[in-house]
Amino acid sequence: MIFIVGGTGTLGQTLVRMLREQGQPVRVLVRPGSVAKAEPLRKLGAELIGGDIRDPASLELGCRGATHVICATSAGDDRRPESRRMAEYQGPLNLLRAAQQAGTCEQFIFTSTLFPRNPVGYKFVWAKLMAEEAIQNSGVPYTIFRPCGLFYEIIQRGEPIVERFGVFPILGSGKKRTQMLSMVDVSRAFFNAIDNPEALNRTFELGGPELLNFDEMVAIWSRVLGTTIRPLHLPIWLMNAIGQALKPINPSAPGIMELLEFSYDAMSCDMSETSRILRLGRMQTLEEYTREYYIAKGRPELVPA
Repeated sequence: MIFIVGGTGTLGQTLVRMLREQGQPVRVLVRPGSVAKAEPLRKLGAELIGGDIRDPASLELGCRGATHVICATSAGDDRRPESRRMAEYQGPLNLLRAAQQAGTCEQFIFTSTLFPRNPVGYKFVWAKLMAEEAIQNSGVPYTIFRPCGLFYEIIQRGEPIVERFGVFPILGSGKKRTQMLSMVDVSRAFFNAIDNPEALNRTFELGGPELLNFDEMVAIWSRVLGTTIRPLHLPIWLMNAIGQALKPINPSAPGIMELLEFSYDAMSCDMSETSRILRLGRMQTLEEYTREYYIAKGRPELVPA
């Protein structure tokens, strides 16, 4: 049995689908506010249990008999300090303890993040690093993944702004290069790590096949759509000032700005050994991902390149 916490999120849903297509038994923790998002997973044959990563009892129930426990949690749009701490540190530790107590866990898989070369200024990085350390010292066999940003975060989240204004907002200069990748390739890495002896007690950085800056990403997006999307560069200091100004109204605002600044920082990794161990082979490019996304939305004229 594979128990997934965060299974109703973007990564989690893709992973659950991949596992169920291969006949793997999957159990998913579902918060009260995520019941509707979990319905497609139930139809795929996943076992759903109600609960929350803050509730040890529901985690103990989910871990009962589970041979693999996957933590794919995220604070999402709630970037208040207490929410970030729960999603990125305390919650994963709650799940780790439940896996230890169950006594059946053969592999604990944790979703961390690829870090910029100088991550000191980002508060939530320390939560991820402390969670990683606790997992490494737990005695439970583990695999830690540090994925770079996802194409999803550019295309799907930026699409409403692009459609309305014809611009894509970019924090900073737009010249920093990053190694974003598709959700399917991240899920393949997770899938191929399960029961893979070479993946045990290892930390893997995950990046895509291209090292692009954000201006180049917008240019690729424009080429796929056959229209001009203009990059709109926004100073980091201005966005942070706006975040602080909005804090009394929206406590998540400063955290959202910090996450944006982090997302537009330079990130890269060497994938040669990772690709071999996790049998990743050829990975999806941004252009391929974007074409596939719009074809699925009913744009058949955007035939695959």
